[in-house]
Amino acid sequence: MFDVCIIGGGIAGLMLAHSLSSSLSIAVLTKEDSFSSNTALAQGGVAASIGPGDHPTSHATDTLFASAGHADAERVKLLTTEGLAIIESLLSRGLPFDANQAGLPLLGQEAAHSTKRILHAGGDQTGKMFLQYFLAVTEDHVKRLPYSSVLELVLRDGQCVGVCIEDDQGNRSIIQAHHIVLATGGIGQLYSQTSNSSVATGDGLSLAFHAGAVLEDLEFVQFHPTVLTLNGESHGLISEAVRGEGAWLVNADGQRIMTGVHPLMELAPRDIVARAIEWHWQQKGPVFLDARPIQQFKSKFPSIFTNCHNLHINPEQELIPVRPGAHFHMGGVQTDEWGATTVPRLYAIGEVASTGVHGANRLASNSLLEGLVFAKRLASKLLSTGFNFKEKEIQLAEVTKEFALPVNLQVRMTKQVGILREIDKLQKFNADFPLRLFDLQHYSSQHIKHIHRYTACSLIAKAALLRDESRGAHYRSDTPDTSAQWTGKTVELSLTGHTFGERLLQQKETVS
Repeated sequence: MFDVCIIGGGIAGLMLAHSLSSSLSIAVLTKEDSFSSNTALAQGGVAASIGPGDHPTSHATDTLFASAGHADAERVKLLTTEGLAIIESLLSRGLPFDANQAGLPLLGQEAAHSTKRILHAGGDQTGKMFLQYFLAVTEDHVKRLPYSSVLELVLRDGQCVGVCIEDDQGNRSIIQAHHIVLATGGIGQLYSQTSNSSVATGDGLSLAFHAGAVLEDLEFVQFHPTVLTLNGESHGLISEAVRGEGAWLVNADGQRIMTGVHPLMELAPRDIVARAIEWHWQQKGPVFLDARPIQQFKSKFPSIFTNCHNLHINPEQELIPVRPGAHFHMGGVQTDEWGATTVPRLYAIGEVASTGVHGANRLASNSLLEGLVFAKRLASKLLSTGFNFKEKEIQLAEVTKEFALPVNLQVRMTKQVGILREIDKLQKFNADFPLRLFDLQHYSSQHIKHIHRYTACSLIAKAALLRDESRGAHYRSDTPDTSAQWTGKTVELSLTGHTFGERLLQQKETVS
């Protein structure tokens, strides 16, 4: 029995553990080891208005502009204002960062930011170094349970009271806690092309769905424009910071492909860049990143350089083949401003949550910031709520059912629910993989893991079919324009079906 059970050990889960009282009993469950999360792969950095002349208002304006008119203005204000205070506090307490000669943070530029405000650590190893920091500061007051796969959320009397897990020996057990927190990360591995960790399979979406929670904005999947791609296979992310330092997107003849597409060229919003690259791949051929103009590439981007070198590419002398890959999920489990879901005692933070701050298209480097801000807010919520749950008697059920995962599901997701969506392909996918409820406790552990992948795919495809417009990262060829009728409307999915919610929008000038 724990006070708080956190499912996921990335930056959101660990920031929550760090922000809670050390007197509490806290369990942190990870599907693999502590460095298997997407946080460990985060290259670009974290955005915060800590530079001279910068301000949370400017950061909020950029965030709202990139969101394609779909972000919640009040939540964005929380993100940028509280985010600045959190980053300043963490830096004063030893959070690692790259500094200039004066010892001040060395800030980088990324797409759709109006100024340099991206803080890095170790060049392109920000996520890994942040993770090391949080692992160290939570070491003494957290019970880590690695190689623990969460199979099901346990409900009693309409409340989430625990989780059913499988350990590294294949044994099932029940963990109960006063509060259960989903911090399971993203969904990239649902697609055949992705920048994500192998554990990013959308489990949190399926867990929440089967528990009866409302999910929203699932159609908004951000594809990172530049995933190193060889022979049709993804081989790691090429950070947007590389384009921020001056790299160009070119065809095989060295001609820039963003000319005439957007005035910001390579630094246009990610959805525009990703669609341009994917369209070029499908219509004209491969796309490359020309990073040769960047001085000291190896020292600025050590992990990218090493990855390229291992694939026999010298980025200082050769073009890097790139193609978009599933990168970040703007949607997720619907939460309030404190991280609470629609199921009592169940919370969600980080990428699995839909907080409303990203809208239809996440602004670069706002993801780590979101994890930090809403984890800290949730810690305050839990401490004020208290810990008054009484342990229940829960029995494990007998395994009696089977489920087979379609072998081509990832490829079908990429082709039919990917960057360029068409109504007939979406309809076909939804017909072949309809959204359904499974009685999880009666399936084997491996089959449950397959069910979670299937359910996450079906949820995203269902939402993509329902939103018959194009907005941000969601592009429909049959309805290529953004519709005023859809402005401020969210697609909400739950066990009861689908509804259309409302999002708080303001003109960007009013955010201050």
